[in-house]
Amino acid sequence: MISARRLYFLLSLIVASALVWKGVDLLTRPPVQAAPSSSLPSTAQQRGAALRETKAPTGHAAPDAPVEASVEEMVRDAAGDPEKSLAAFNKIEECRTLENDKELVDNTDLKITRENGGMQIQFVAHKADEKTLQALRRVCAGLTGRTRLDRFQLLEYAVDQHEAGALARYIYAGPQGDRHALKERPDDPAVIEWRRVALKRLDDSIAQGYLDALTLNTSGHLELGVAVGAPELYMEQLAVNKIVGAINSTEGPYPKEVFEGWIKSISAQQRADAEAQAERIFQAWKRRTTAPHATITPSATSQASR
Repeated sequence: MISARRLYFLLSLIVASALVWKGVDLLTRPPVQAAPSSSLPSTAQQRGAALRETKAPTGHAAPDAPVEASVEEMVRDAAGDPEKSLAAFNKIEECRTLENDKELVDNTDLKITRENGGMQIQFVAHKADEKTLQALRRVCAGLTGRTRLDRFQLLEYAVDQHEAGALARYIYAGPQGDRHALKERPDDPAVIEWRRVALKRLDDSIAQGYLDALTLNTSGHLELGVAVGAPELYMEQLAVNKIVGAINSTEGPYPKEVFEGWIKSISAQQRADAEAQAERIFQAWKRRTTAPHATITPSATSQASR
């Protein structure tokens, strides 16, 4: 029998890893359409598939696939568009990774095995092949120093516009891309200010019922040096279940057993406070998604989560 705490850890890990690459789409798709959580394709994999040659039914060679825009073209095209801004930032990071490491992870599989009554979680990374790397080199050609320096403006704009997945990227990147700065330079005024702003962005987004922020409640706060206790974890799960349940007309991703485990570890007052906060968050989400031009349908997940 899996304990509530262990099950929660497993669910949180799967959700957090999926969010880094795919935003909240995995949570809010109808169950029959959801992609397997054990396979999290990166944009590199999608790019490689798009570049593969195909044959037309007539036997004649199909036209070459359109050449993907250069990274500098992506940056210019991203102005005023949070989704494109996040995509441009991610592409710049791919270019920088390729420059530094000379290779790129193309796909990551999540393996879960049971051993001696426990669970072992393992991520297996697969490197991109040479054809995919060549295509990326063409896209990255011409990347300027100014674009490298300004890339976090793209990410911050996407975060401030609540683009799904941007907040996770922002927090785990660290101050100007230095993930170790919080531990290595905690007294640096620039690091202190970044941490303050990051915490505010996370807490404000949670209060407004943004789903990707809610699923970052635990891991995001820990990354920023703030411990999250059982009442906060209970609140997070309740709010996530309420929102995902409303989108998919289900009970939500967290099973009843998980809630029972947390309830036993907190006081009656803590439980009441957590439930009240979860309801406030749900109502904040509902007000946004039921405003004019907003929808709550699985086919409009990105609008519903903003």
